[in-house]
Amino acid sequence: MRRFIPLILALALFPVAFAAQTVQDSGIIMSIEVEYDFKSPEHSIVTFTYKFTNPEKEAIPLDYASSFTFFREGSEILEVYDIPKGSIQYKLSEDKRGVTFFFARTFAPGEEYEIKIKVNSPETTEKGDGVWKFKDIEGNFFDWPINGIRVSFLLPESLFRSYKIVRLDPGAELIYEDQRKGAVWERRILYPGESYLTTADFAVTWNTHAIILTLIFAALLGAVAYFFYSGGRRKIVIRRGFIKTLPNHAGESDIISKVEEFIKSAKSEVAITSPWIFYVDWFTSNIKQLTDRGVKVRIITWPWYERRKVGGRWEYIENRRQSFALERFLDMFPPGTVKLNENLHSKLVIVDRKKVIASSANLTQTGFWENYEAGIWIEDEEVAKAAMEYFEKVWNSKDSVTLTREFMREKEGRS
Repeated sequence: MRRFIPLILALALFPVAFAAQTVQDSGIIMSIEVEYDFKSPEHSIVTFTYKFTNPEKEAIPLDYASSFTFFREGSEILEVYDIPKGSIQYKLSEDKRGVTFFFARTFAPGEEYEIKIKVNSPETTEKGDGVWKFKDIEGNFFDWPINGIRVSFLLPESLFRSYKIVRLDPGAELIYEDQRKGAVWERRILYPGESYLTTADFAVTWNTHAIILTLIFAALLGAVAYFFYSGGRRKIVIRRGFIKTLPNHAGESDIISKVEEFIKSAKSEVAITSPWIFYVDWFTSNIKQLTDRGVKVRIITWPWYERRKVGGRWEYIENRRQSFALERFLDMFPPGTVKLNENLHSKLVIVDRKKVIASSANLTQTGFWENYEAGIWIEDEEVAKAAMEYFEKVWNSKDSVTLTREFMREKEGRS
């Protein structure tokens, strides 16, 4: 700790012809506080507070052309201010190690006035014998007694380090502030030209418990991150299940209920593939509600006819139930909602690119209630993405034809 001169008052720098009143003969009382706020074992922010008090019952004017000069070796002045504001003018040196300022004010009875200087001090302590040594010398360079001096420090607050004061001057007291350890020295009078020395040693050790707990926490966090990003998350978070149709088993035919649940939950998009769609009233009612509120619906199904080769030519055999369903779709759904693909065999329901049902059941009475059918449902964006990629390929295939009345008449042989 380097010795420093905290404050020099030169009251006779500028002789004046008028009767200027100095602090010494004014009756003003002065005291000093020095507070060290450690940021690390060797580095601190130091705040010097010079307090002036009028103990008299009358106002005391203090008006003179003398200057205060503050200088501290190896430090940088961060801030200078007074409380209440407005009584000082100051100028920092180019290296910001010193400051010169003037002040003049009238002190009301009992009034207190403070000048504060905040300093960044990177070399507050010295390392030696396994401890950090703190040393502060405060001198009275004024022409009148200092009515009280207080020096204090607070050690750093750290999760991974522990601080212990191992030696302290007699008369000093340990203090705790916001769970931080520290010490304080106080003296009532400091006479002109007298110095006041404060010293202390403190040790710094690693907080092994905090380090071990942090390492354990980091390891657990890493394991969780690996688990999530390696696919383990999907095994826990994904909602999925098995659905089936069991004829003559009451309460065990749940494909239709899951399909209806998914369709009704749609907010933006529904994609469906099903070769046969005979369950028309239920299906068209639910789909119509979606299209009426702006949900995009696309359906791929079989045509209403079956192509059979008779002899050397192809004949088209109409399926009345499918034909009826397609006519209803043309009446109730927006144009372009349905495409026909003769080679389709998949049965899928994809909702909002998040939910998927894949089963063996067509959207028919027999598929929902009469056949033995089975499938799975899943709520997972990765699976839904793959299902939508498949759907788009079928939808955009050259084998898929948009359902129109013109196309139906053409295949029926009507102009």
